[in-house]
Amino acid sequence: MKPKVMIQENQRFTKTRRALLEVLKNRHLTFKELYEELSKAGFKNVSTLYNNLDFFIKNNMVIEINLDGTKYYDLGIDNPYHQHDSHLHMVIKDPQTNESVIREIDYPEIYESIFSHPVFKHYEIEYIRILVSAKKKEKHQSY
Repeated sequence: MKPKVMIQENQRFTKTRRALLEVLKNRHLTFKELYEELSKAGFKNVSTLYNNLDFFIKNNMVIEINLDGTKYYDLGIDNPYHQHDSHLHMVIKDPQTNESVIREIDYPEIYESIFSHPVFKHYEIEYIRILVSAKKKEKHQSY
């Protein structure tokens, strides 16, 4: 995966950085999960992972999602569902297990309505990140 943003000349695009981006393809992972996946590929240095993740976040290549106090990471580049500046996630909670699944949502009209809303007419919006938490509706029985 080749990044779409420019990396400064003194910032090498290393094998570790490539591996990190590859692991995040189509996935939302915590730091621990990222570390476990990269460890399987031979990249076991925690501080290198932390520094690379920080670099990618600062350069809008990775996005941090905070869900109930747990941070998840997602690609901000080469993602078919969003760019770093337009990002909508839906967290679907299972009421039986209390587990959550993060899904990408891509509806440009949502962003367009936000950009064109009068409340923002005096502002230049840098990015939009929306996190919607939901659970499936229970079917109601007729009595």
